[in-house]
Amino acid sequence: MKASTLREAQDRPSPTRTLWQAVSLVCLLLLGAGPALAHKGSDAYLDVQEVVDTAAPEAAGAAARAATQRVYRFSLAVAIKDLDLLVPIDANADGKVTWGEVKAAMPLVRALANEVVNIEPQGQGQTQPQAAGPAAASPCHLDWQSDGLDLRGDGTYIRLAAQARCPAAQALVLRYSLLKDQDANHRLLVAGRIAGKDLLTTTSPQQPSLVLSAGIAGIGSGAGTGTGTGAATGSGSAPGVQQPSSAWLALRDYFSLGVHHLLQGYDHLAFLLALVLPLRLILFRVAPANASAPGQAPGSSAPGEAAQSGRAQAGVWLALLRTVTAFTIGHSITLALATFGWTQASPRWVEPAIALTIVFTALLNIRPVAWVRTDVLALLFGMVHGYGFAGLLLEAAAPSGLLPWALAGFNLGVEAGQLIAIAGWVLVSQPLVVRAWYPSVVVRGGSALLVLLAAWWFWQRMG
Repeated sequence: MKASTLREAQDRPSPTRTLWQAVSLVCLLLLGAGPALAHKGSDAYLDVQEVVDTAAPEAAGAAARAATQRVYRFSLAVAIKDLDLLVPIDANADGKVTWGEVKAAMPLVRALANEVVNIEPQGQGQTQPQAAGPAAASPCHLDWQSDGLDLRGDGTYIRLAAQARCPAAQALVLRYSLLKDQDANHRLLVAGRIAGKDLLTTTSPQQPSLVLSAGIAGIGSGAGTGTGTGAATGSGSAPGVQQPSSAWLALRDYFSLGVHHLLQGYDHLAFLLALVLPLRLILFRVAPANASAPGQAPGSSAPGEAAQSGRAQAGVWLALLRTVTAFTIGHSITLALATFGWTQASPRWVEPAIALTIVFTALLNIRPVAWVRTDVLALLFGMVHGYGFAGLLLEAAAPSGLLPWALAGFNLGVEAGQLIAIAGWVLVSQPLVVRAWYPSVVVRGGSALLVLLAAWWFWQRMG
């Protein structure tokens, strides 16, 4: 055998190796896609309401009210599946939590909540010292009590309630560290009404503190840290600092939440992957060395071939634009309709239906149907996914005045996350899309894996 022929044979990848590489790539992209409720991350919910303090009547002057205290009521809902990571709620580890097990674990749950979810007054950057124990704690301290159970879209939540009386002249700061070492993606969604202003924001265990309200002395001309904006700060923010409006903060925080929700929603990512797998999106095309015409330099291609290839790639990118736009329009419609309460959709059928959209789209990659347009499919199935997105906004119980801003920010965040995911796939897939075996190995093989994964999700969600 000639040396050149031997070298070509050695450089040529074997079918088994290329198949294994392609399948491994798709599997890596789908790692962590195990939970049955794959599009719903770990979230907790906090409602904060300021109540009228009879000790400070409205007729009293501002100075008198500042010398008194504000009364706040808190309601916290945390998923049992999250609490079970820290407290042995499922005592017999049989995968089923009974009411008896919840009652038995409630003292531990309350102790945990008092440790990781609490408030403190803060004035001019100086933190008030906390008392050593619950019995000696100041009135501006939360002592959580059991308040029943909540059934939400992703399972059962334990609801806790507390009340605090805090100095009106000092900022009110929330300290939250639940699941700090167990789940970096955990989020707390905060809503309510304080000092006559709507409150809507988010925080995470990684943030040191969240200013819920500034003191009366720190409120300037219509702005401030604590007019219910929920501005996240460090541990030394002083009252009176100019902060963005409540609407802007809701837009900003829910934009971040939308990005986080999409990138953590493995079923949404799987659907996007099923849509883009057949598209051979090439960023830089390098012609093979033996493709040059007579008289041309090695590695070059004829002008006509280059133009034809360029037009083909333009068509592929245009198909991607149409498909992504259709998916965006579809889920935006139902997200808005469900969020404003104009339509309703039960998670009982939405979550299995989302899994079926992946199955159907992936099957079309394996056996295409000529009359089925991908962009139309993305539009229709996007409407199903929109109901899945809406679940988080609905359960956050956003105040009506800030709901449009939260919806806009969340939807924009979902789109940003979608673009990040697609850009990531385009970059990762570049070594594969130029291969002749891409349609047979990556498209059909990857689609087969998506069918199996989504079928398993469907079975889990129907159970």
